[in-house]
Amino acid sequence: MQVERRRRPRPIPPRRPIEPLGPIGPRRQSSQPPVQSRRRVRTKFSRLKYRNILCLIAGAIAIGWIVTIPFRIRRPPEPPVILPQQAVSPQETLSPPTIEPSENLAARQSEPTFSYNIKTPPNPVYSQELQGIVDEAVKIATSKGLPAESLSITLFDVSNAKAHSFAGYQNQTLRFPASVAKLFWMAAFYSALEKGIITQRESAFTNDLEQMIRVSNNDAASRILDKITDTKSGGRLAGEELQTWLKKRNQINSFFQSAGYNDIRITTKNYPIHYLKQEQPLGRDLQLRGDPSQPIRNQVTTDQAARLIYEIYTRQAVSSVASRKMAYLLTRDLDPKAWKNDPSNSIQGFLGESLPTNIYFGSKVGYTSGSRSEAAFVRTLEDRAIYILVVFADDPAYAKDETAFPAISRYVFDRLNARGPSSLQ
Repeated sequence: MQVERRRRPRPIPPRRPIEPLGPIGPRRQSSQPPVQSRRRVRTKFSRLKYRNILCLIAGAIAIGWIVTIPFRIRRPPEPPVILPQQAVSPQETLSPPTIEPSENLAARQSEPTFSYNIKTPPNPVYSQELQGIVDEAVKIATSKGLPAESLSITLFDVSNAKAHSFAGYQNQTLRFPASVAKLFWMAAFYSALEKGIITQRESAFTNDLEQMIRVSNNDAASRILDKITDTKSGGRLAGEELQTWLKKRNQINSFFQSAGYNDIRITTKNYPIHYLKQEQPLGRDLQLRGDPSQPIRNQVTTDQAARLIYEIYTRQAVSSVASRKMAYLLTRDLDPKAWKNDPSNSIQGFLGESLPTNIYFGSKVGYTSGSRSEAAFVRTLEDRAIYILVVFADDPAYAKDETAFPAISRYVFDRLNARGPSSLQ
């Protein structure tokens, strides 16, 4: 039988009594210098909260954006104004108004209510000097193998306020103006707006006006022409309905014809028109063109285009306010940075491409596969040269050539700028 053995417990030694502590005396000074703790010095900037830092950054960005606005956005220069040739000087006295004879009053009452406000064309003086410049411009075109019979030029010098002068080549020949017709639609639109024929606010048409004139957009021009004449494109019409539509659309012709723009025709839209899904005239627009073998096309002379440009820049077209608005729409920036990367620019291959960038230039171009045209106003900053140049070339050869228009334009500019203001008395 096994007996369980237990370990004897080890005796616990007695505890030593704890001696009481004596009185606490002063500490001995250590011979080593005390270690200084590192404390972070907090600057004013470090005391700012993250929210304040973000606000400062946002404020700096905003200030930078505001400061750089003049460099990022080039505001077009104020369109210049030229004095009409027959302007009354301050020393002259105005004659008392006269009463028109009854037959003249009757004639005025029979005029259409929707008509251009300037009934008398300008009366410039023919200049043999300018004719020599125009003749050389024609030679520039023919030297490039381009046909002279398809070319028309009007040169209008307005540098002398006492007597404006002109010259031209086939300048009264009616030619297809392409999108230069939009210049005339713009003037008619502002007239209809001021006469209350168009009752909507101008702001409703701001985008279409800018697209029509600045970019030469056909969709915008289609809507503007429809608004002026109260017509719409669509299917074929017949009988009285067709005659009513044709009469309305032809209002745009009579608007200018009643003011001396003889035989002008600007009723046909420019194509293609994307929102109508039309690459060419269809339906009633095709009926407007008449005989397919001899279709009625838009027809304008370079003299007529030059006259309208002249009346805009003398602040006479429709009204002074309307003329100023039209001049702004016509203003072009000649700096290559503004147009080089724009495929729809109206500078390359046209009159503005070869001119200095530090001048005022306003224009409306027209271009198709079979024609090239432009009506332009040029004014140097020091007023050495102020003139209107209109060139229409109704031939596919000019459409393909991008050198003739710039060459003609530069030649005219150099001749007039070297001469200085006209010395006509």
